[in-house]
Amino acid sequence: MRDSTADNPDSLLSAPVDLFSISSRPHISMPADMATRPMILAAESLARAHHSQYDPSHDFHHVARVRSLSLSIANSLPTPPDLLVVNLAALFHDLLDRKYLPKEMIEVTAQDHLAGFWALWPGAISEERQRLVERVVENVSYTKEVKRIREGKQTDWHKTCLELHCVQDADKIDAIGAFGILRCAAYSAVSSRPLYLPANSGPTTSTSSSAIDHFREKLFSLHRMMKTAKGREIAERRTDYMHAFVAQVELEWKEVEEGNC
Repeated sequence: MRDSTADNPDSLLSAPVDLFSISSRPHISMPADMATRPMILAAESLARAHHSQYDPSHDFHHVARVRSLSLSIANSLPTPPDLLVVNLAALFHDLLDRKYLPKEMIEVTAQDHLAGFWALWPGAISEERQRLVERVVENVSYTKEVKRIREGKQTDWHKTCLELHCVQDADKIDAIGAFGILRCAAYSAVSSRPLYLPANSGPTTSTSSSAIDHFREKLFSLHRMMKTAKGREIAERRTDYMHAFVAQVELEWKEVEEGNC
């Protein structure tokens, strides 16, 4: 029987990731074309080492979930994107996250940052695909996207690049729902942001006065920024869960405040 993947080796990159056993082995098991598999394993190692210094809100488990979601979304599209580019861009999507880099560090481009990595794998991926991976990495950020939209700088490429859309949707999806709640709490802890403050608690100096405020300021609106049908479906479901969670927090606070526990 003919192997159904013979005509499209990159389709093997869409195999599901076993997230439950990720911490027990050095690499995620991800079947791939023989020419690219060693490079993908090296990309995993690079991302794992980089994110080992981060808190649980942006650790390698976050990267693994985004990669799995990105590939799942990619495979749902009527016009298939470049799965190798989606795979690598998802693995590298947070390498340049400014909030975790030293403030005095000179900002570098994704091309500069990844030049050494590509040099280790001559011939494994074309320069054109390298540039696309780098471009996705530099444009996936929610903060940068909001700024581009506000300043009218969204180009046709931003609006049509399927590889970018897959990783953007996946990254936003991991910020909402049950994992989004966990990540919000984790980042609030490391940034000393209160989990909850009542309305009459007075002004604060933080950007978000509490973790719960962050839901209203950002997380509740992410589903409206989805670029793909599958991303929108998942995001809407997870947003409903967050609304129920915040409502429960408000209820429990009211019970405590009124002494009706």
